[in-house]
Amino acid sequence: MDLADRIKASIPEANVVGRVGRSSSFEVTVNGKLVFSKLEKGAFPDFKEVVQVVRECSQGKEPHEVKETEPNSCVLM
Repeated sequence: MDLADRIKASIPEANVVGRVGRSSSFEVTVNGKLVFSKLEKGAFPDFKEVVQVVRECSQGKEPHEVKETEPNSCVLM
C-alpha cells in the first residue's frame, strides 16, 4: 500500500491496482509490462524509481525496467 500511496500522491490520475499473488512475490506492472519482480531481484523495488517510471508513462513514454532495489534492513545471522 505504501507504493500505491506514493504513486497516487505523485500522479493522481494513475489507476493503481493491487492483487494478491503467491507468497513472497511482489511484481510491478506498468501499462501491461512487467517492470519489476521481487522473485527475480530478491528485494523490493526502489519506490522512487517506480514512481518515476509511472510518471514517465503518464507523459507518453514506454515503461522500462526498474533496476534499483530498496535497501535491505533485515540481517539474518
